[in-house]
Amino acid sequence: MARSALLVASLFALVACGPICGIGAHLTLSNARVDSSYTCPNPSDNRPYIVHGFIDVDNYTSKKLTIKAVKEHDELVKTGGNWDGPTTAVDDGPVDGYSPKTVNSGDKTTLKLNIGFKCTNSGAGSSTFGEFSFKFTVQTDNGTFTLTANHHRLQFA
Repeated sequence: MARSALLVASLFALVACGPICGIGAHLTLSNARVDSSYTCPNPSDNRPYIVHGFIDVDNYTSKKLTIKAVKEHDELVKTGGNWDGPTTAVDDGPVDGYSPKTVNSGDKTTLKLNIGFKCTNSGAGSSTFGEFSFKFTVQTDNGTFTLTANHHRLQFA
């Protein structure tokens, strides 16, 4: 009986120790996603709007995670209707609007991103759209992570 109680106590101590002792410790960034669409009003001339991005963070390690920088890469991958913009549109650069900047040990959270976009609409029509792919690079004090998100569709009213 005493032996089984000792075994149970030892197992409990190992489970409780998990991230602190490094047993089963992990850091994951996953499930990158962006707003699925935005409708550009008519008329619009270089109208700014925000594409919201999200990345799930699971910091099951023994130390606080610091997010040093986030970069995005977007690329036009599909058009339809009366699209009259560039068909090879590509942009990348730093994401200045993101939070949180740190994630405590043992915490799960969602990294929120604000990506600036612009649209111009002079009456293209409702069946006109441009679809953009998104990739994110997240630099942390525990490594660099690259994630691919869903597509964002810029459509016209």
